[in-house]
Amino acid sequence: MKAVVLQAENQFKIEEVHEPKLLKNNDVIVKVTKAAICGSDIHAKHGLIPGIAPGTIIGHEFVGVLEETGSEVTRFKPGQRVAVPAATWCGICRSCKRGEVQYCVNGGVWGGGEIFGKGLAGAQTSYVRVPYADTCLTRIPDNVPDDQAVFVGDVFSTGYHAAYEGKIQMGDTLVIFGCGPIALGALVSAWQFGPRQIFCVDMLDNRLALAEHYGAIPIDARQGNVVEQIREATGGEGTDVAIEAIGSPDTFQLALKSVRRGGMVSVVGLFPTAVEFPLNDLAYYGVRLSMGLGNLSRMDQLMSLLESGKVDLSPLISHTFSLDQALDAYELFENHKDRCIKVLLEP
Repeated sequence: MKAVVLQAENQFKIEEVHEPKLLKNNDVIVKVTKAAICGSDIHAKHGLIPGIAPGTIIGHEFVGVLEETGSEVTRFKPGQRVAVPAATWCGICRSCKRGEVQYCVNGGVWGGGEIFGKGLAGAQTSYVRVPYADTCLTRIPDNVPDDQAVFVGDVFSTGYHAAYEGKIQMGDTLVIFGCGPIALGALVSAWQFGPRQIFCVDMLDNRLALAEHYGAIPIDARQGNVVEQIREATGGEGTDVAIEAIGSPDTFQLALKSVRRGGMVSVVGLFPTAVEFPLNDLAYYGVRLSMGLGNLSRMDQLMSLLESGKVDLSPLISHTFSLDQALDAYELFENHKDRCIKVLLEP
């Protein structure tokens, strides 16, 4: 089968690879029907994520149909459509029992490295082995198309995590830095908590327009001082919550300066370099900070929002390519060409 494989010197290549086999009794094999390109795939290409070596199959956002199940898998059977999380978890370790599956000691990024495209063979291919199937998989309802279900395993889950960790209260105001897929996932999720007003900051017209489509007040970072614009819009106080969904040291500083005294900053962006944190100033200002990897264990609940029609993520999809065209898809995505938001691949 063909796959997008990381090469030396910051390159991807489409190569022939072996089809996966069941290795443990709790494994399944998923036939991929849709995969997506993520910004962290670009980070992997440029060597910014430790532990991803040349020869790795890339990709961690995907859905598909169960092809084969291990003998211990009881919740799923071949032929079912399933959404798969970006990283797996065992469900029985202390982190999982606490509900912090992103810190699972047997899976997850910090445990056994069980993230697709890092530790596990990735998803930009035709078949993928998925461990801990009963714990991690989510069924896709008949009325939810693959094009929307593909967001549940990362974009929607991580965006929801950002909003949840922001401790948004009914009537709050918040600002989201970024209007990329994760940020838009956070925007859609934030409305579930009943805020009064949401601002979204970006520099790309099509992304700002999409944030406005989802009910946010767009702030164009090219049109002057962002913090001043936010302060003016909130009567000088600042927002109750800020979400940093880019992974930029500059936008992190803006987020810290945009919240009110005692405000909350929720960070889900992945940073390629060290970031300064001015604790000497912020200790007096009372800013609270939440950061870390997204908790992916809410996939069933988020899928139900798609099933009910309360959330429609289809506007995030700007392009779809065949797997054979993956290198063209990456060139478009990485360089923000043709009003690109989210790119899907079809094996």
